[in-house]
Parts: sequence; structure tokens; C-alpha cells
Amino acid sequence: MRTRQRFRAAVAALPLLLAVAGCESGAEKADGPGSDGATPTASASRLSVFDVPVQKQPAAAGSVLADSGTARFTTTVTYTTAGGRAVERTTGVLDWRKDAARAERVRQVPAGFPAAVADDLGLTPGLTERHRFAVEGNEVGYLPEGGTWLRYAASDPKEFADAAGGLLDHAGDAAPWGRTLAEVLKVSFALDDEALPGGGRRYRTQVDGLTARSALPSAVAGRVDGQGPTQSVVVDLDRQGRLVRAEADFGKLLAELHGGGGLTGLTGLRVELALTGHGGPVTALVPATERFEAAKSVLTAIGEVKPGACASTDTGLGHAGLVRVVPCGGDADLRVFGQQRIDETVRNADPEGLGDRFAADRCRDDLGAAPAAWTAGARPAGTFRVFGGEKLGYGYTGPDASVRGDFTCYVKLR
Repeated sequence: MRTRQRFRAAVAALPLLLAVAGCESGAEKADGPGSDGATPTASASRLSVFDVPVQKQPAAAGSVLADSGTARFTTTVTYTTAGGRAVERTTGVLDWRKDAARAERVRQVPAGFPAAVADDLGLTPGLTERHRFAVEGNEVGYLPEGGTWLRYAASDPKEFADAAGGLLDHAGDAAPWGRTLAEVLKVSFALDDEALPGGGRRYRTQVDGLTARSALPSAVAGRVDGQGPTQSVVVDLDRQGRLVRAEADFGKLLAELHGGGGLTGLTGLRVELALTGHGGPVTALVPATERFEAAKSVLTAIGEVKPGACASTDTGLGHAGLVRVVPCGGDADLRVFGQQRIDETVRNADPEGLGDRFAADRCRDDLGAAPAAWTAGARPAGTFRVFGGEKLGYGYTGPDASVRGDFTCYVKLR
């Protein structure tokens, strides 16, 4: 049995919060390929990066990433479509010693960005969004607009943790903030290299597709089945063997997804990572005003939201799987008007997607029967959305297949 989950428009105080000392005063210089800012205690291990064969030097740099102790980072994801480019940029600080990070993500999506692609990626055309996160160990915090920190933990009940898995992946392995190209460094293999001004080196590395998935946004990574094509990653090290930049074009992976009918409107995907301020001072702040609450205690699976109720998706997850039920009004951004359970046996050579279509048809019927007050605020007017996952089961003999799934019908309010 295989399962797919889709989010698609139809018809039509965390314990540790971080700040970099001296950032606002400009006291700290950004490290580039030729900069010198290593702490004496870490330099010995970094020098060993260039002592190994060239092909293994990027992997060696990945093995000593934590020797920096701290760093500032910027990650940039660029989504290209026929309707324009959406840019997601995340900046923040890393503290390997405390296994902690703090980050702010800004998403800029042009108005012409295709709505279907935006739905698949958790984006909103014509909107610029800012999101704040904090990580400590295996816990990830998100700060809703005007609210209290929500804390997600790997130790949460399995069903809840699975629904929040894309966000929990930001508790990285190679660095405290995950889903960046730092995650692929230790298993990369250099195909060639060149010298950079100042003594650093640039490498064109190769990583297998399964590993590369760990550096992809969760909305894309979740669509990658199996190994996937090998990816090329450009890696820059400074003269002390420290990672300062990495960049990858995931065009080959997109081509494979398109072949399977996924993300066909997304024509380009580029991911970048920059690290600066290696070893700079980082102060742990625990202000009394910073409050947090367990996400599992305040969020509800959208499948459990009663028709007519409203909810907020300001959860940091980027999808409507878990929501905060709120009064209909200013804080609400969706309203549920129906719940559908699909359980059908079909005779079809390729039943994949039938559950989604069945759900869309039944939600359309629910839309027509729902009280006008429940759907009048739909944006765009007259449209609705469906959230759910289909499960396909195949018998050992015969052409029949079972199509099952629970789906929620709702309208987006803003």
C-alpha cells in the first residue's frame, strides 16, 4: 500500500533564544573564502581538511563543521515558474555547542505565481511573509504573529509528530538548523576543484539523490520517492577549511518529478547556503517575557475540525494539516464546510489520484449545500480547497484496487 498527501485548491518561550553579540553594531566581519577569524582551539582540526585527498576535502569539512562553535547563516531557496520567481530566504545564528539556532524566514511570492504550484509548496501568491523559529536539540519553536511560541518536539505523540515532520526536520544533524546544504556535505565527493582568492578552494561535488533530499524544502522532499538522480553541489571552503558557501541547482530532480506528474508548473529550483562569522560570540537569552506552549496541546488535526468552524494556519508548518481552532473573524484564515471519508473499490489500471478527485467532487456538493455564511468569505470567491491523503490498496489477484482516505473541505478566508 502506498500513501500520498496533497494540499491543493480545487475548482477553479522556547528554552533557548539566541542573538549574536555585536551584530547590530557591525563589530563582527563576515568571513569569506580568504578571511581569518578562526579560534585558536579549532584551527588544528580545520587544517586537517586539506591534508586528505582532494576528492574527500568537502566531506572532511562537513565532519568538522561543529568545530566553528557558532556561525551566522543565510539560506536561499528560489522557485521559478512561468509566472515569476518566489524567493524564500532564512537568516539566523547557529550554536553547535548548545545544539541551538534561531532563524527568521522571509517568503516573497509574486502575484503572478501559479496558484496550483503555490498550494503544493505552501506559498501564497502576492504575499510577503515573515516567520520566526528557534531550535534546541530535537525541539523546534515557532512564533505566531502576535502570539506565544509554539513548541514542537520529536517526543510528541507519533501521529502529531508525523504531521509536524516537515518542521521538525529543521532540527538538523550537520547543523542545529536543518534542511540546508550543510546536511549533504559529509557524504559529498569532489569531482574537481579550483583555487579562490585568499587561499580558499571551490569544489564541484556530487551527492546521491536520496541524500540531496535532506537539503530540500519539505514540500518538495516529500515528493521524492526512492533514490532520485545524482545532484551536483558547488562548495566553497575558506583557507582554514571552513564551509562558507554551497549552492545546488535541482533541475535534474525536477525533471524526474515532472515525469511522474509532480510539480509540473515549477520550472526551476535553486538552493543556496552561506555561513559567516565563524566562532563569533553568541549569547543565550531566556527573557521572562518569552513564553511558549506545547503545540500538541493547542493545535487540532484539520480532520477533527467541525463543519462551520474556523481556524488559523499560522503554525509554522506551511500546510493545513494541523490548525488552531479560533473564532471566525480577524485571526481566522480558513473555514471548514465539510468532512469526507472516501472508501471505494475501483477497477482501474492507474487508480492514483482517484481519491483526490472523489473528494473534490463530494466537497463541491458540500459547498453547494453549506450555509452561505460558511462560504461567503472564500478567497478567491467561489473556490474551495481540499486537504487529505489517499491510500491505495492492491489485491494479490485481479484488477481491483481500494481507494481510501479522509478529506477536509474548506474555504480560504485570506
